[in-house]
Amino acid sequence: MVVSESLFYAVAVAALVLGNTLAVSSASENSKVKIWPMPASVSYGNAHLYLATDFGLSSNYKSQILEDGFDRMLAVIKLDHVIDANFSAFNHSSLLQGLHIVVSSPNEQLQYGTDESYKLMVPSPEKPGYAHLEAKTVYGALHGLQTFSQLCYFSITRRVLEVHMSPWTIIDQPRFPYRGLLIDTSRHYLPMTVIKKVIDSMSYAKLNVLHWHIVDTQSFPLEIPSYPKLWDGAYSPSERYSAADAAEVLCPKKRNKCISRN
Repeated sequence: MVVSESLFYAVAVAALVLGNTLAVSSASENSKVKIWPMPASVSYGNAHLYLATDFGLSSNYKSQILEDGFDRMLAVIKLDHVIDANFSAFNHSSLLQGLHIVVSSPNEQLQYGTDESYKLMVPSPEKPGYAHLEAKTVYGALHGLQTFSQLCYFSITRRVLEVHMSPWTIIDQPRFPYRGLLIDTSRHYLPMTVIKKVIDSMSYAKLNVLHWHIVDTQSFPLEIPSYPKLWDGAYSPSERYSAADAAEVLCPKKRNKCISRN
């Protein structure tokens, strides 16, 4: 019995040590991946790629939502830096000419349960001069664009956009279908410019629902045309939202469709 207990504790200690070692190793590997949130599946290498000056979008799917998302992605990774590298000094095989996006479904209605999965390969196995992104819907493609932006870095010394640790293969989908953020302007007034920046920043973490708590007993800053005196309950005349302001948050003028109001 004593021998059995000793063996049990020895095995338990060994398992604990091995488990901790594997956990540390896994944590060390994950620390190299600077993607947020961490994708469901990631593999990477140790090569460097560089984005060509005319890095562009190609797709089987014509969509203003997708084109706008690509433009936003480029703005995020460039950060107004001047890209003037001597590209003639680069190996042509290390240059990415663009990103090819394949979207399966033409349905652009965003609602609870919309498929937001995607697969990103940098570079594409079939066309090494391009990155490849495929998704069931345009919203999965937008998440893929966000992930691609996190793979890119601007090199101050080379003055070029780089992709480290390629080749990348990333397969991902949201762990939760409802990923919301709450802002409470009934208690803490936020200017419209701040609210719009909050919405833009939600895409960085792949959130999909904004809960705008506009009014409460503390203040009533929203204009209700049928009850014009209600917004007299705002903190001040300058801390109000017109009906047009609210419509601009729900249905931005630059988009063809309203955002989800779940």
